[in-house]
Amino acid sequence: MHKNKPSRVLSQKEMRSLALVHVQAYVNACHCQSRDDVLLAMSYWQKAGENVVEFIKSVHIHVVK
Repeated sequence: MHKNKPSRVLSQKEMRSLALVHVQAYVNACHCQSRDDVLLAMSYWQKAGENVVEFIKSVHIHVVK
């Protein structure tokens, strides 16, 4: 990323699309063979997301423009 060219925030549609791509890649990387495997993998994904949210809530973040 260049300093002279600020990045833009993705739209909600772009964020959903990006999330779906990564979730699909994660499930594929887990080599899920059944619906139960997918649900188990997603429960781990959900827990990781909850941990990230708690971390972000607990730290002071400075946004530099």
